[in-house]
Amino acid sequence: MPAQSLSFLITALLLAATIGVAMAAISYVRSRFLGGASDHPGGDGTAWRDSLLGYRNLRDKGVLSDDEYRKIRTLVEPHLSDPSSREDHGH
Repeated sequence: MPAQSLSFLITALLLAATIGVAMAAISYVRSRFLGGASDHPGGDGTAWRDSLLGYRNLRDKGVLSDDEYRKIRTLVEPHLSDPSSREDHGH
């Protein structure tokens, strides 16, 4: 194997290893500092409820239309763990 090919192979392997380590570090930081239990399946859904409440407040202020709010609620509701928290269907 020529020295140039060996050098290219080593460089490519080092690049792949660096990318892998960077991906693992990003994943760790995101799970440690940005995501709580409520953001993951099986969590209590508090973050999702808070987000939905924020969007409902925007709708009540006239920033979002009823149609926009319904679309957002349709996307958020599957993440809510408590069926009783699925409020505001008749507004």
